[in-house]
Amino acid sequence: MAGTVEAWLSGLDRPAAPRSVRLRPPALALGLAAVSLAAHGLLFGLAAPLGRAPWAGGAIAAAGLIWMLWAAWTFRRAATTLRPTGLPGVLVEEGPYRFGRNPMYLGITVMLLGTALGLGTPLLTASAVAFAAIVNAVHVPHEEDRMTRRFGGWYRDYARATRRWL
Repeated sequence: MAGTVEAWLSGLDRPAAPRSVRLRPPALALGLAAVSLAAHGLLFGLAAPLGRAPWAGGAIAAAGLIWMLWAAWTFRRAATTLRPTGLPGVLVEEGPYRFGRNPMYLGITVMLLGTALGLGTPLLTASAVAFAAIVNAVHVPHEEDRMTRRFGGWYRDYARATRRWL
C-alpha cells in the first residue's frame, strides 16, 4: 500500500516543469527591474520625468513586501514548498491565501510598482506589468495544474471561491 501511494505521489511530479517555469519569479522580477532601470538610465539619466514620490512609493513597496512575506511565512508554517516547481504538500487557504491564490506574486508586483513611484521611473512600472503578465500566463497555469492534480476537488473548490490575484 505504501509503495502505491509513493508511486502515485511521484507521478504528480510529471510532466517536468517547462523551461519557462523554471525561472523563479523573484529572479524574473529582478531581471525585468534591472532591464527597465538600465533603459531608464539610457533614456532619462537620473531624471524622473514624472517626478518622484519616495514616501508614498516606499510605503507601497513595503506593503508589497509585507504581503509577500506573510504569504511565504504562511507556507513555511504549513510545511509546504515555496518553489513554484516543487510538489505542494498542503493546500493553504489561510492568511493572505483567503483573499487571493497568488499573494507572493501580487506582493512582488506591488513592490515593483511602489519602487517605480518612489524612484520616479515609469519604465519600472512597465516591468511590473510585464512581470504580472508573464507570471499569469506562464507560472500560474502550471502551478494551478499541479494543484488540481495534487488536491483535485479541494483545489477546484478553493479556486472557484478565491480570486487569482485579489
